[in-house]
Amino acid sequence: MRVDARKIAVAAGLVVVLAVAGVLLLRQSPALGQSFSVGYVEMQRALDNHPRKASSERALQEFFQAKQREFQERSKSLSAFQRQELDRRLQQEILEKRGELLGGLDKELRAAVETIAKQAGVTVVLDRSVVLYGGTDLTETVIKQIKGK
Repeated sequence: MRVDARKIAVAAGLVVVLAVAGVLLLRQSPALGQSFSVGYVEMQRALDNHPRKASSERALQEFFQAKQREFQERSKSLSAFQRQELDRRLQQEILEKRGELLGGLDKELRAAVETIAKQAGVTVVLDRSVVLYGGTDLTETVIKQIKGK
């Protein structure tokens, strides 16, 4: 599964690079002759260093355990089909809660990446997993930015 995620990340990085190249070509401006700089961030490491990640994960774990208990209690008198429907609804609630708790962290992280990239004069920022060579590592600066909030 890790390999598939890496392939997806590499493909996403290539799409971004091709999109940037396409925009520059469509402009037909001197931007093609100008250089642009590429930066990268180890997004997982930056997320792991977010000051609210541990508390968000604890809250999600507690929510998950509560939903498990709810399922166990409510499913005792249900048919197999009803249990499946209940499980589906509870899984959806868990996914929504995960998005609520961890999605905010992701938005903050992406905002920090944008701020740091602009300050550093970096035109394109990719996840480290799609960078084979070169680029400017912005990870530590991003981590400092999110810890400073």
